[in-house]
Amino acid sequence: LFVLLILGNFWFLGVLYLVWLYLDWETPRAGGRRSQWVRNWTVWNYFREYFPIQLIKTSDLDPRHNYLLGFHPHGVLVAGAFGNFCTGPSFKNLFPGLTPYLHIMPIWFGCPFFREYVMSAGR
Repeated sequence: LFVLLILGNFWFLGVLYLVWLYLDWETPRAGGRRSQWVRNWTVWNYFREYFPIQLIKTSDLDPRHNYLLGFHPHGVLVAGAFGNFCTGPSFKNLFPGLTPYLHIMPIWFGCPFFREYVMSAGR
């Protein structure tokens, strides 16, 4: 999409985005820009129902502490982790007071437009 933008009639929008990318390069390391609006899109309900993805609580977690949660299977398509930690109210309802962050490979933050989406979903 970005290549088509640069090579097409709207090349100036691509240049403006590249300037934005340069100025905003450190934002992923600072935690991104979490957006509840993106996290609550209706499409995520269909996403969780399609796979089906379900988060099961086995114990209470104290919100005064930090936790590192692992998931398996993992790989390129991390649908389970994304569906549970980056979409909808399921995590917040089960673990109030905790804020989940899904850590991904830094190379994804170099992909134009996709990086904005990933940061708003809760990277």
